[in-house]
Amino acid sequence: MDTRPNILLILSDQQRRDSLGAYGCRYASTPNLDALAAEGTRYDRAYCCAPVCTPSRASIFTGKRLSGHGVYNLFDILPETERLLPWHLREAGYQTGLVGKLHVSGIMYEVRRRNPGDGFGSYELSHDPNVLLDEPLNAYGGWLRENHPETYERIRREGRAWKDRPPETHFSTWVSERSAAFIRGRDREKPFFLSVGYFDPHSPYDNHPAGSEALLREDFRPPVTAPEGEPEDRRLRALEQIRSLQCRDPRSRFSLEEAEQLRRGYFAGVSFLDQQLGKILDALREEGIYDNTLIIYSSDHGDMICDHNLLGKGAYFYDACTGVPLIVKYPGQREGRASGGLVQLNDLFATTMAAAGLEAPIPPESRPLQRGTGREIAVCEYRGCSQMDLGIFPQPVQATMIRGERYKLNLYHDTNEAQLFDMERDPQELRDLSREPEAQGIMAELLRAYLNEKAAEDYRLNASRGGLSELPSFSKLKQRMKKA
Repeated sequence: MDTRPNILLILSDQQRRDSLGAYGCRYASTPNLDALAAEGTRYDRAYCCAPVCTPSRASIFTGKRLSGHGVYNLFDILPETERLLPWHLREAGYQTGLVGKLHVSGIMYEVRRRNPGDGFGSYELSHDPNVLLDEPLNAYGGWLRENHPETYERIRREGRAWKDRPPETHFSTWVSERSAAFIRGRDREKPFFLSVGYFDPHSPYDNHPAGSEALLREDFRPPVTAPEGEPEDRRLRALEQIRSLQCRDPRSRFSLEEAEQLRRGYFAGVSFLDQQLGKILDALREEGIYDNTLIIYSSDHGDMICDHNLLGKGAYFYDACTGVPLIVKYPGQREGRASGGLVQLNDLFATTMAAAGLEAPIPPESRPLQRGTGREIAVCEYRGCSQMDLGIFPQPVQATMIRGERYKLNLYHDTNEAQLFDMERDPQELRDLSREPEAQGIMAELLRAYLNEKAAEDYRLNASRGGLSELPSFSKLKQRMKKA
């Protein structure tokens, strides 16, 4: 029997770091994830590689940053030459499976065909519980048709407009129960890799079962972080343009009561997800393999949910959007730890490969967390992305976040604007320091670190694309080589 550890990768969708009890949230109810953190390692400064789904998830499954895998926009297609994490694990003898969301390519590609290098032996994909139920690769739609035809028909009629979904037919329920079934029905002679992709707490924020709002602790509802009192000349033109282009200005769209209900739905979705996720952890325990499984829980990016007068995801780099929960329970670990090192989500590739005893191929920009984080900076990039691919935006948005040990620098390249935040003294990111005289040296140091990484990455990705010519006969090096 192969004794290498099993690997369970669980990804929620659009979940901000501060939505879990393990990170100090007392509003949502997350006992399962809090217990996992109490036995595992909680990473307090984990950041997505891009604040939008497809490029972020492509980074997780390839170990590469955006320039490495070429997925920049929401509807981009991952090159079919790419080999995903489960492909390497399957080649090394792992049983591999997917339940739920993958989204390393645009939705219309993924519901109709598979990436040749995905590497999944068992493939139960579904991108979104509200749409495209009849597409050939929508496993949730097939499950509903067979087991819950009334729910299936109602979703087909009403789509995202249907609120208060029955808990027994909810997407999070399906993902959890099918994942638990994979674990119980696995090949016991092999270790497994299972990718679990939830849709919660992604918008729409009111598709959760209404009863899950009873799990919330209203006395601890977090207030909206609003940039009140921020001088007009410190408000970025880039963010104002994005609000206007995306039609996502919460103050103009929602009353205060509506905004609070939106946030209540978001945290209720987190609570229901945690409740259902317990079924997967129970299956590991009942099968006696909980301690021999690497368990990773994270999300592709966060959600502003009205903080800073922004909604959803996009070209904004506040921690609510770029900071993600990351809990890793290593095989045999029983004592909880907290890590303050900087982490990028593409590090999960190297972490998983290392757990399986595989050294290659691991992109150098992906670092195994078992050996410490060791990053000088964490980088999040926004290049185009989101609704612009539908022709709604008049131009792409280009922006970059550089997170250092203490400071965070946000660059909006189109408008030539910057933000600088002291994350120790101003964790809510309310005071932009970018125009302060003392900030210039800090910004220059962060830029230096970023450019050093980009120069090395550019050379590795682009040098010698046409091959190398032989050395000319007059080369002194060639003459020395002949003599040797």
